[in-house]
Amino acid sequence: MPWALFYPADYSVGSASLGLQYIFERLRLSGVAAERFFASPLPYRSADADTMLERFSVITATVAYEGGIPVFLDWLASAGIPLLPEERAAGSFPVVGAGGALSYINPLSMSGFCDFIILGDGMEPLDYAVECLRSCSSGPRSGLWEKLAGHSEILVPPVDIKDGKLTRDLKTGRTLDLNGDYPLHSVWMTERGAFGKTLLIELQRGCARSCRYCTLPRCFGKMRFRGFEMIENALSDICSRFDVPQVGLVTPEAGDYPFLPKLTESLAEKSTAVSFASLRLDRLDENMIETLAGGGRRSITVAPETGSERLRFSCGKSFTNELIAEKLSLAKRHGIDRVKLYFMIGLPGETDEDISAITDLCRSIIRETGQSLTLSVNPFIPKPGTAWENEFFAGKNAVRQKYERIKKEIRTIEKKTPQLRLTGVKEAQEEFSLAWCGFEESRKLAQGGAVNVDAAGRELLREELRRIV
Repeated sequence: MPWALFYPADYSVGSASLGLQYIFERLRLSGVAAERFFASPLPYRSADADTMLERFSVITATVAYEGGIPVFLDWLASAGIPLLPEERAAGSFPVVGAGGALSYINPLSMSGFCDFIILGDGMEPLDYAVECLRSCSSGPRSGLWEKLAGHSEILVPPVDIKDGKLTRDLKTGRTLDLNGDYPLHSVWMTERGAFGKTLLIELQRGCARSCRYCTLPRCFGKMRFRGFEMIENALSDICSRFDVPQVGLVTPEAGDYPFLPKLTESLAEKSTAVSFASLRLDRLDENMIETLAGGGRRSITVAPETGSERLRFSCGKSFTNELIAEKLSLAKRHGIDRVKLYFMIGLPGETDEDISAITDLCRSIIRETGQSLTLSVNPFIPKPGTAWENEFFAGKNAVRQKYERIKKEIRTIEKKTPQLRLTGVKEAQEEFSLAWCGFEESRKLAQGGAVNVDAAGRELLREELRRIV
């Protein structure tokens, strides 16, 4: 069964996706003729065998973020594939499906154009989907839809949505036992990937914290860890057979992993450098910093979110500016002289003084540590499934004004002026609109229309998402 796996980004980004790697391996082990496609450089020829897209009867996309939706739609349309399920069913067109991180948060944003959407962790329902696609390969598309709808973790819009509303309750699979028979590390490493020759190891899923802007606590299930012995055995096997210059630890927060000291010690014994996917300042300790520096790292990435302690505490991050300076000073003593700081603007309760506090914090860090700073500034976007889902996006004009204030004030730091990286205002507005797409909006998007969800539309979506447990 020829199956095209699409990732809505270029090869360097897509090839580094653990989710895509897991699915690719699972399909290949199931005997499926899966091949990978990316948005560039050759979007309609597979990366694995240079096979033309027209040869594939099944197409699925791994969608991690809202921005992947229009990329997927444009890719399908440019290949001459109808975007509505009923139009594909009327001809000999491929079956189109989706999955990925976005399916935990709002699968309805993809429901207007997909034949099926695999929800959540996805491995067992993927096996079921493979069986359905094989057994219904020659029959009418409606028979396939009905069969796929027999699984509670597969959303089948042509069957499950009538008059814009769900007709049955569904489950977003997010309770998978990570210590079971489930992949835990990279399937491949490539120097052409975003992380280079880094072996990614997944330590944890879910989060027990309560950051009000974040989808992790409510959407991705309870905190689940992999046992140390399982990871150690996998590492020992791989490192004995391959050159592994660096291991990347994939987890919402590395400091929460209970076996982290044992793991970093084991990696040091293997002379393997370590990188962390996420570092929370209040859990950052000397062992983690030593591990980074010992692997030759001279930069660190942390997320204060705000320069104001009052606003940071309201987000759910209860650490002070004094603690930030203390941790970064510790990093500097270990030779880490570059810092990337993530900030959000447009947060609920934000004032002009809170915007100015970003510059104040940066000036303080530079004065105390002498480190070079890069600031990544992003507008707050309320997402479904978060504590702040009822809040509002600041809007393009307000975001532009805040950006101008930051740029003007950052320039007053004359010594080691921080570099600024600002998320595009248009991209932020689009992300907000896509985040709140329900079935009707998703269908409108597939038909080439613009999406602008109002308060009533957001409330309707929230009601529908309550049916997906």
